[in-house]
Amino acid sequence: MWVVAVASLLTGVMLCLGALTVVAERVRRRPPEHDPFATLWLQNRLAAVAAQVRRLEADEHTFARAHWMAATEQAYDALLAEACRMAGVEVPSVLTGDPQERFREEVELAARGWSW
Repeated sequence: MWVVAVASLLTGVMLCLGALTVVAERVRRRPPEHDPFATLWLQNRLAAVAAQVRRLEADEHTFARAHWMAATEQAYDALLAEACRMAGVEVPSVLTGDPQERFREEVELAARGWSW
């Protein structure tokens, strides 16, 4: 009786070792992903620049507001393009400042789990 119990226990251990070996090989073969800290830094920069855009939109008395808005939106578009490249989203080669393209990029990033 105990021989059957030991044999089934050893069979279970061997199956577990086989499964762990398969998982370990898959983990070893996985190509390196992007640095998570670089992704986090980019998400934080996007959040900061987006907050600056909202502040400028709300404050109508800012000196040279149009200049600041244009510069901030260009920075936001550049950060969005970099985030899209990190996430594997296709972006146009030229930054156009097109609101529809900006919205498309934001939606694509959100669909891939990005938040800012």
